Formats: sequence, structure tokens, C-alpha cells
Amino acid sequence: MSDTWGIEDNTNLAGTAELTGPKALRDAYDAMKTQNKELADGLAAVTKQLRDNTVSGTLSELGIPATAGEQYKGEADPTKVREWATTMQSLFGGGGGTPVPAPTIDPAVPPVALEGDAAAQYQRLNEAGQFGTPAGTMEAATAGVNDANDLNSLLAAWSNIK
Repeated sequence: MSDTWGIEDNTNLAGTAELTGPKALRDAYDAMKTQNKELADGLAAVTKQLRDNTVSGTLSELGIPATAGEQYKGEADPTKVREWATTMQSLFGGGGGTPVPAPTIDPAVPPVALEGDAAAQYQRLNEAGQFGTPAGTMEAATAGVNDANDLNSLLAAWSNIK
């Protein structure tokens, strides 16, 4: 029987395949599709690596951790990365924008010259703990040990614990 329309496999009765029919073209097409997919995947990986290197390198030059580059979604142009970093620094109070002023805390007691008992009360008020209670012996001992800078001051700190 003959293959008039060219849609049958090109295998003769001896079991050998001819390399000129449609089966050979389909096989070549499948091999080319596989090769193109592998090349496209490799190109995508190389492109991503180059983009990540450009972004992290630009951020590192600005003193920003390279891990911040994960948040950047724009082009891998160093100028655009710098603009983005400057914008983010100004939004979140970093070094790129105008500095955020430190909040000022008004003292509870106006700074006046205190004498005698008032000065002692003011001192106790400043030394009070978080909830208005004076520091206990453990806190006082820790503070004394932390403030010691030689053996004599360390011994004095330990001798003052009651």
C-alpha cells in the first residue's frame, strides 16, 4: 500500500525508517521546540541574575543592604534604582531625604534651680523606675557594677548594696 497523502510513518517493511517523510519533520520539530525551551529558560535565568546583580550593586554603593533589592520591581537601570532608593529613604526616614527631627520631650518639672529637699525629691523622681517606684537593690547593684571602671569602684559598688 502506498502513502499517497504523506501522513503515515515512513517505516518500510524491513523496519528501517526513511529520513525524508513527515515523521522526520515532526521529530525535528519536537527536538527544536525542546531546544528552544531550554534556551529560553537559560536566557531568563541569566537575565534575572544580571538584573539582581545590577540592583544589589547599586544599592550597596548607596550603603543600603542588597536584600532591599527584593522590593525593587523596576528596570535594572542604576539611575532608576538610585531614584527608587532615594524615594524610599525619604519616605521611611533614611539618609536620602530630609532628616526627620527627633521628638522633643518636655520635662515634667520645669528646669529651675532647686535647693535642699526639693532637689532631693527631683533627684528621686528622676531615678524612679518605669512605674514610678525607685530602683531596687538588684537594679542599683547592676548599675553600680556597670558604672565601675576599675577594681576600687567595683568594690565600692558591691559594698554599697544593702
